[in-house]
Amino acid sequence: MTPGSPAERAGLQPGDRLLAVNGMVPRDIIDVRFDGSGPSVELDVERAGMRVVLYSEKGPDEDLGIEFDSPAFDHMKTCNNACDFCFIRGLPRGLRRSLYVKDDDFRYSFLYGNFTTLTNLSDAEWRRLIFQRLSPLHVSVHATDPELRRDLLGNAHAPPILEQLDELGAHGIHVHAQIVLMPGRNDGPALARTLEDLAARHPAVESAAVVPVGLTVHSRPTRARPLDPADANAAIQLVERRQAPCRRAFGVGFAYAADELYLLAGRKLPPARAYDGYPQLQNGVGLVQLFRESWKRAVRRRPTRAAAPHSVAWATGRLMAPIMAELARDLRAEGLALEVVAVDNSLFGGQVSVAGLMPGVDVVAALSGRNHDRVVLPRAMFDVAGRLTIDGWTAERIADALEAEVLVASSAEDLIEQTLGVRNGPFAARDRVACAAS
Repeated sequence: MTPGSPAERAGLQPGDRLLAVNGMVPRDIIDVRFDGSGPSVELDVERAGMRVVLYSEKGPDEDLGIEFDSPAFDHMKTCNNACDFCFIRGLPRGLRRSLYVKDDDFRYSFLYGNFTTLTNLSDAEWRRLIFQRLSPLHVSVHATDPELRRDLLGNAHAPPILEQLDELGAHGIHVHAQIVLMPGRNDGPALARTLEDLAARHPAVESAAVVPVGLTVHSRPTRARPLDPADANAAIQLVERRQAPCRRAFGVGFAYAADELYLLAGRKLPPARAYDGYPQLQNGVGLVQLFRESWKRAVRRRPTRAAAPHSVAWATGRLMAPIMAELARDLRAEGLALEVVAVDNSLFGGQVSVAGLMPGVDVVAALSGRNHDRVVLPRAMFDVAGRLTIDGWTAERIADALEAEVLVASSAEDLIEQTLGVRNGPFAARDRVACAAS
């Protein structure tokens, strides 16, 4: 639990089993927060086989501070769709078991920004969502035409998404929409209609992101193919045409193309202001420009020399390598030799070129024999705990294989400090913005 929290003050101990909050049995962490939102909270717990009742007084907006092994106490809802383009179906065998879970849980959408399709909700779950007003949600729409969406999802029973969005909006629940783009299926006129339908529901639908379908060498699509630069360029043009009337009507662009589309098309990314506060960062929309803005601030305050003469490599995916090379040119410092190394992905194939999916084995293959003193890796390539790459390598194991120091950067400031070898440098924690080398 959080030190000094109401739960700790009430006497809750690690290992206690929570039975009820103010007499209500919680199904998940959302229920705990909802039922324990008042100033006085009664906690029924089981401790060493005995029932114990604890009492807590707290501020009306203060969290109880209880930490759980899992946010859902019953089970995570899994996907009931059969998408031809499902990325999980394109994973090779032998990875961590958790990577193969096809989650489609509205609670994880509310809590963590995971995208859900809203196709697997029971009547009771739908009523609960409305009652607790879980907002905002992140919803995979893909297409608003009911038959096209059912075809894309491989689910003949998928409910009409526009009716669902209308009901959510009627109860004050807002949505950020996702459209995974598949050439020849939901692009062109279908994409134009989807964006128009979603924009008609603003502000209940706050934003819409268009992202490219992700296929690997292990995917078995029958009707999906990767985007090529022409596909990406056509999608960007359509999105940008939609932005103009939205800005006049709403004051924001509303529809945004993923950074990956611009990089694939070889086009210049929009300026930072065009992302309207970055409502779709989970989809990689604006992450590069957000990082660039952070980099500009950080590089102005950088030390002028490395802590000691050394050679450093930044490892990143092939798609991000040109961007990182631009930034590397800004980081001139006495005693520093810096190289950006693009890592090819043998686990997923050349169609997957983002740094967040770089396997440890490919980082080692790309850097072996280059004799760098230090390697800096992006935080995005490691799991939630920051320990394992997608193929189960740790930073320590990579360091042993390369016989070099390996560090992980989660922000522009981290990247500069770790590249120069400056620990606890001139950057305040509040300045740190997620590293875009992903």
